[in-house]
Order: sequence, then structure tokens, then C-alpha cells
Amino acid sequence: MKEKDNIVNLFDRLKDDFDVETPDMGHENRFLRKLQQQQNQETKDSSKPIVLFTWWKQIAAACVLLLSLGIFIGSNFGSATEDPEITLSPEIEKSQLYFASLIEKELVKVKAAENEDTKEIIDDALLQLKRLEKDYTNLKNQLTEGGDDKRILHAMVTNFQLRIDLLESVLTQIEEIKLFKNENTII
Repeated sequence: MKEKDNIVNLFDRLKDDFDVETPDMGHENRFLRKLQQQQNQETKDSSKPIVLFTWWKQIAAACVLLLSLGIFIGSNFGSATEDPEITLSPEIEKSQLYFASLIEKELVKVKAAENEDTKEIIDDALLQLKRLEKDYTNLKNQLTEGGDDKRILHAMVTNFQLRIDLLESVLTQIEEIKLFKNENTII
């Protein structure tokens, strides 16, 4: 009972502080319009990365299948050569060429956008790409020495994905720098 009295006293004390005025005419319509605009903007902003992510997942799955098939075929038919160069199955080489062409296209875009504002970001990305390429070479060596290890194949595909994601991230940062620079010149 004492708690009920406290609540009643609280409401009695705060009675004059409550906002009980009716909003202006059309308030609800203005609010709903603003809410709809905000939802439309969020939908536009969030739809593109989801599509790209889904697309890359499909490519990655296809490449893993190709790589696995290549290893299977390569191990069954065995191509023992005395060539010191690393030789991979034709399917693995096709996947490698496909990813390499994607990376090269993204790299051309990144290099084309280089200027004094983006130089540091691009130089850092190129350094990271060199590290990832070195890691990929090590993975290829492990694959030829160790046989068809699915973990190595997965690591190779992941390496390609990391390189592509890195370049896409750099392109996104470059676009943000351009937008920021344009906004500052307008102001």
C-alpha cells in the first residue's frame, strides 16, 4: 500500500510537468513522410553490400568445387614432371586465372584513382597485396608438396577473396575521400 501511495504522490507532484498539448495539424503526416524517407535511404544504402556479398559467396563456392575437382583429377591421373616450376591441375589454373583477372581489374581501378589524397591508402594496400601474393605462393608450394589437402585449397580461395576484398575496401575509402573532399569544397 505504501508503494501505491508513493506512485500517486509522484504523479501529483509531476502533474504540471506533463506535456499534454496537441501537436499541430499534419504532424502525423510529416512524421510518417520523414520516417518513410529514412527507411528508403537505409534500404538504398544496405542493399548493395548484401548483393556483392552473396555474389562473392557463390563465386567462392564455385571455385572451391573447381579446385577440389582439379585436385581429384590431378591426383587420379598424376602428372609427374621433373619441371622445377609449380604445376597445378587445369581446373586450379583456370580458377587462379579467373581470380587473378578480377584482382587485376580492381587493381587498375585503384591505381587510376591515385592522387595526393589517396596515395598513402593505395601504397598501404599494394604492400598488403604483396604479402598476400607471397602467402599464396607458399600455399601453392605446400599444395604441390603435400597433395590434395582441402585446407590448403580453402586457404588459397580465401587468399584470393582477401585480396579482392582489400581492393574493394580501398575503392570504397577512395570514394569516401572524394565525397568528403567535394562536400568541403561546396561549403
